[in-house]
Amino acid sequence: MSASEISRDPATGLVPAHRNEVALRHPHELQALLARPEEEQGSDDSLTLTDIGRIILKHKWTLLVVVLLAISAAAIRTFLSTPVYRSTVVMQIDRVSPRVVRFDADPEQERLGSDDVVAMRTQHELLKSRSLAERVIDELRLDQSVQRARATGDARVRAPGAETAEESAADDSDYLERLISGYRKLTTPSAQREETLDRDAVVRGFLQSVTVEPVRSSRLVKLHVDNTDPALAAQIANTTVQAFIAMGMERRLEATSYAKTFLEDQIKQVKARLEESERRLNSYAQTNQILTLDEKTSAISQTYVDFATALAKAEQERFKAEAVATEMKRNPESSGAVIENKTIQAYKEQRAKLQIEYQENLKIYKPDFPKMLQIKAQLGEVDAQIKAEIGAISASVQAQYEAALRQEALTRERLAETRKQVLTTQDHSIDLNLLKREVDTNRQLYDNLLQRFKEVGISGNIVNNSVSVVDPAEASLFPHKPRLLVNLLIGLVAGVLLGAAIVVALEIMDDSIKYPDEVERVLGLPLMGVIPKISRKRGERSVGLEVHEDPRSPVAEAYRSVRTALQFSTAEGAPKRLVVTSTTRNEGKSTTSLALAINFAQMGQRVLLIDADMRNPTVHKLLGLPNDFGLSNLLSSDHRSDKVITPTAIPNLSVLTAGPIPPNPVDLLTGPKLLLLLNITSALGIDQVIVDAPPLLGLADAVVLGNQLQNVLFVVQASSTRKAHIKHALRRLRLAGLVPRGVVLTQTQQHAMPQEAESYYGYGPAEERTALPRAR
Repeated sequence: MSASEISRDPATGLVPAHRNEVALRHPHELQALLARPEEEQGSDDSLTLTDIGRIILKHKWTLLVVVLLAISAAAIRTFLSTPVYRSTVVMQIDRVSPRVVRFDADPEQERLGSDDVVAMRTQHELLKSRSLAERVIDELRLDQSVQRARATGDARVRAPGAETAEESAADDSDYLERLISGYRKLTTPSAQREETLDRDAVVRGFLQSVTVEPVRSSRLVKLHVDNTDPALAAQIANTTVQAFIAMGMERRLEATSYAKTFLEDQIKQVKARLEESERRLNSYAQTNQILTLDEKTSAISQTYVDFATALAKAEQERFKAEAVATEMKRNPESSGAVIENKTIQAYKEQRAKLQIEYQENLKIYKPDFPKMLQIKAQLGEVDAQIKAEIGAISASVQAQYEAALRQEALTRERLAETRKQVLTTQDHSIDLNLLKREVDTNRQLYDNLLQRFKEVGISGNIVNNSVSVVDPAEASLFPHKPRLLVNLLIGLVAGVLLGAAIVVALEIMDDSIKYPDEVERVLGLPLMGVIPKISRKRGERSVGLEVHEDPRSPVAEAYRSVRTALQFSTAEGAPKRLVVTSTTRNEGKSTTSLALAINFAQMGQRVLLIDADMRNPTVHKLLGLPNDFGLSNLLSSDHRSDKVITPTAIPNLSVLTAGPIPPNPVDLLTGPKLLLLLNITSALGIDQVIVDAPPLLGLADAVVLGNQLQNVLFVVQASSTRKAHIKHALRRLRLAGLVPRGVVLTQTQQHAMPQEAESYYGYGPAEERTALPRAR
């Protein structure tokens, strides 16, 4: 068939007006596909627990080697280290020293009992004090080794930093030298004697070897001493505790002695002030004639109180006499004084008897009878006596009232005079009270100091210790450091951390898609299939041909699943025209194209495999066909397509090779002849057309082919192509209005394969599964 025949429609015989397919084919589909770039924006690159587990499984040997090296290094360091032995003393530190004689308001007991936590921390810090360390060093002569080394060494002692100071003085103008000199001054010891430096080194080493460990919820403290000599470690521990106890007792004795001396001086001073204040008080009282009955009451004040009491009593007596006199004037006979008078009572009894006698005789005699007149005369005489007695009582009551009134007035006058004297005394008592208060203060201070001086004198002679040894130190049988298990554990942790850092670094550098579930999460495209990686030697058959030669192999099953996914990718079934491309070269797109073509051919469909990669043709190499004529000849001249299409040994599969490499592949693909070739494939009995396109990065061939066929299958090699490159390639497709039907992940490592895929590939009779391990 010639080029003119290709351009004529076999059904109508008319030549269609051909146009540039890239610009004009299905514009509505271009708009529909341009609305889908948000899938790429929704991709997620975050790590999940599954990804972390896969990373660990992938780099398990690296992790294992690093961990083993770290553990080996820790073990070697442990075995080469000098063993250090630890001796421990357990002692009890009481809150307050036991007192044989207890005193009230003991300041030491109050201080120690008020804040027990601070007291215990103080004891802990004293155990680590420099003075205690120097005392133990001197007692055990631990610095003799340093002295012997200094005695046998060089006799010349050079002051450190002296030479640098001279150089700095000579080069003051040099700014750099001044900076160096300043740094050396900060880092050079101020002492210039070697003995002082050696002593300081011994003390620092001693303090570093001593550890204080308080036992929780108790008053016990453990003192640990580390040394390369177990016997010396025990000796240092016991000596340190004994020196600590001795220093505590010495501090108490020194404090008691100082307190006694201080109290003696204070007592002398306070006693002198007390005597002086008493003399001033006595002199002031004599000068102002102030007489005091006791410490709080003066004589004039007591007199004023007595007169005030007397006035109140005189007023009461006057009130009483006035009431009696008033009653006497108003009703003399019924007043109390008259009623209580015995004489008047006797007269009244006599009158009553005479009246009774008169009434009885009146019944016999007449009133003018002499006897009756005699009784009347007696009654008159008794009444006169009663009146005279009442008058005497009334005069007596009046006299008592007048006397009470005079006594009240006199008492009131004396009280007023005494009040004036009290006011005068009070003016003088202000200064007197000040002098008294000063005397009382000095006397109280003197008594307290004297009492405290006696207590200190008694307690100073009784020195008790609050620190006691519970368990003395003994020489350790086994070294405390280095600890093999601890060092191995540290090595294990360090190895795991170092291995994790290495794995993270490798993963950061390896920015590729390694697992099937990353495809949809990162790229936003459906996964059509996962092709396992199979190691092959040079010269072996192609992986794509294994689909035909070994249909039960894992690779054949994997590509068969890709074919099934394509069949369900559209409502009409598998796309009749399909472009297979990838990001870069060597990702398996040609192998995928051949495998899919074989799979569709095995279904009984006539399949045409077109090698459109005219820059680096591969299909003819996979099938072992010549490449003298092919697609480049058909697109650039008038060759007949049925002469260029080559049948293969695989039933229902034909191949259109790439042909000679042209100078302008994109121009050939953009022309109308490729579209005409695709349109007449049905006339040639072709059911399926699969095009092996060039990679996307740096080339426009795959974009042109995708716009003409409108169905793209994207191939990604696992653990190879960077995600950024893949996203860039997909972005080029989307900018051209193309969205791939899906992604095929090739060369997938065994640890990255899904578990269900392994179980599926191993499904079948036992005799058929025996070849699977060899194929893998």
